[in-house]
Amino acid sequence: MISSINTINYNLSLLNKRNEKVTYQMSSEESLQYGSDNSQQYNQILSINNNVNSYSAILERIKLSSSYNTNSDTAVSSMKSSMESIIGLINEASTDTTNSDGKTTIANEIESSKDRIYSLANTSVDGQYLFAGKSSDIEPFVKDSTTGQITYVATNDNKTVNVENNNYATQGLNGLELLYYTDEATSTQVSIFDDLDEVINALKLQDSSGNTITQEAADTILSDALDKIQTAYDNMNIAHAKLGTRTASIENYKDIVQTKLTNFNILQEEYASADLTALAIESKSLESTYTALYSTINKINNLSLVNYLN
Repeated sequence: MISSINTINYNLSLLNKRNEKVTYQMSSEESLQYGSDNSQQYNQILSINNNVNSYSAILERIKLSSSYNTNSDTAVSSMKSSMESIIGLINEASTDTTNSDGKTTIANEIESSKDRIYSLANTSVDGQYLFAGKSSDIEPFVKDSTTGQITYVATNDNKTVNVENNNYATQGLNGLELLYYTDEATSTQVSIFDDLDEVINALKLQDSSGNTITQEAADTILSDALDKIQTAYDNMNIAHAKLGTRTASIENYKDIVQTKLTNFNILQEEYASADLTALAIESKSLESTYTALYSTINKINNLSLVNYLN
């Protein structure tokens, strides 16, 4: 009889341990209570969880970049509109019907457009300057308080965004890409702002130092400047297309990362989540086993009492 009781107690101990696991799995909805329960499965779960966390972070960074990209596109579109207006104004100023007063008015309009481009070039979103490259905390364009000359002072590189494990995509444009172009004759970088200053001065019959120039000299400057402004505008269009390509690439990665994350979430559910239906069935089975076991214990106890009385 003692042997039977020991066996029952041993079985009861095993039953309690299994019931503890089932109870934990049902309450937590996790398949494993301890890593030692199934080391291989536990390692698989850890790997899947790491991927879920990694791709969740990547997807969040990509989504955050959307505002940066959208605002960059909007700013460049507005700059292009200003440039189109400037080209039209220079053509108007170059006609014989525009007198000196009209040219002065056009000069003021072009200066307003230049200031607008300057303001757009220093656009910031969430504390980040859009066209400052990686040095996004630095205002990219500064204006000399004495001469009024506008200069790019940020870095000649680009921001990047993490789009995959150990993989980064180029994001946005820097100011050199957008508002500077290469002079084919000298192979030097020319600022659109310098060209606009030249146009404004010519319309006012002045040189860069403020000295008076002849109308003939001014007309020559305007004729040459129109080609330069058109080149700068063409460069801006190329930069805008480059921005679109970079943005599209990031958006494509967003879809890829979202798909991967979905797949890893499915695997996480498959490997780490408890089968609640199976656990409910097992819980019911454990309950029946408990009932039967305690019934046996009760019978043994009754027999022990009879033997004791006899």
